Amino acid sequence: MTRLLLHIGHPKTGTTALQSVLSSNAATLLKEASVLYPTRTEPSEYKHALAIPWLFQADNESIRRRAHSSGDSLKAISRKYWESLIHEMQSTSHKHVIISAEGFWSILRRASDQQRTIFRNTLHEHVDHIQTIAYIKSPTSYFASKLNQKLRNFRPINLPRHDYISSAISGWEQLGFESYSWQIFDRTLLKNQDIVDDFCDKHLPIGVDCNILSRAGCEQANSSISNEALAILEELTEKFPVLRDDVYDHRRPKIVSILRKADSMVGGQTRPTLKESAKAGIIQRSSDIEWLRNRGIIFPDIDTTEAKCLPSTDLPETFTCVKDFCPINTERLAALRSTVWKPIHQLFQPSWKRLFWPQHSKP
Repeated sequence: MTRLLLHIGHPKTGTTALQSVLSSNAATLLKEASVLYPTRTEPSEYKHALAIPWLFQADNESIRRRAHSSGDSLKAISRKYWESLIHEMQSTSHKHVIISAEGFWSILRRASDQQRTIFRNTLHEHVDHIQTIAYIKSPTSYFASKLNQKLRNFRPINLPRHDYISSAISGWEQLGFESYSWQIFDRTLLKNQDIVDDFCDKHLPIGVDCNILSRAGCEQANSSISNEALAILEELTEKFPVLRDDVYDHRRPKIVSILRKADSMVGGQTRPTLKESAKAGIIQRSSDIEWLRNRGIIFPDIDTTEAKCLPSTDLPETFTCVKDFCPINTERLAALRSTVWKPIHQLFQPSWKRLFWPQHSKP
């Protein structure tokens, strides 16, 4: 019997780090545990999201960006990818196979009954038992991370859906796979406070030692920048709309890199955080927390009783700007501006003639 571990995210739960370690140790996993993590795909991509457009005849923005393609062209790439993944499964002796992609998490919201049936039947053509696995981040922690990621990618921000988690879980459970695992993503609850160790401990065959997996050269998951850096990024995007409008503008990653290095130089608090009023507002608008609590899934970083007592009247109905949602240290913001002014200024030369912060004089 072949068992499929279908890891679906959700986003911002260390998926990149997990995928990187599993793919880097694919040979070891196969030899020591009879676990296949497909890596010999065409095109070569250890994040298995490229299979989604063919499996569902649907895609999302993240997949289109990763494939640099869309429409029928993307479906053709996806079909080739899926067929190469299946070929690796068929040509390899194994008892377990892992397929991992965050894109699976919310894809069912847009899938018709026919698409769901085709997807389920396609997987069962190749495996006997399917276990769906997701790590779930609390609504407040998820939004803080998502806000950071969206601004770093120069993309618009929406407040989280009130049923973001429950609607996804319900959709997957309705597929009727053999088993499901919904785990809270919180460092205090993960084995060794590590997503890789936790995944291996809970889902790989009994007796597999996580220590056999090398972390050398593996991609790190955390690429966030500070609230103050986000505020500067927001100012730049408003000043230069091309940063938002042109996804291929070469200055975008350079600016984020400059801000990240400046964060390290200036020091202080760099992890994404929300104002208490913003946390309370997100908790109060979420129907997921009580829904999950009734299933015995409780987030350690959320106190619903306390949240109900906190004022959230200043939380906008839609995202407005960083300072409305995130605490900003004005002294640290000034230090960051001073540090990044020159290297960012140079990116816009020679055509850029004015300071993008007119209230500050050139250092």
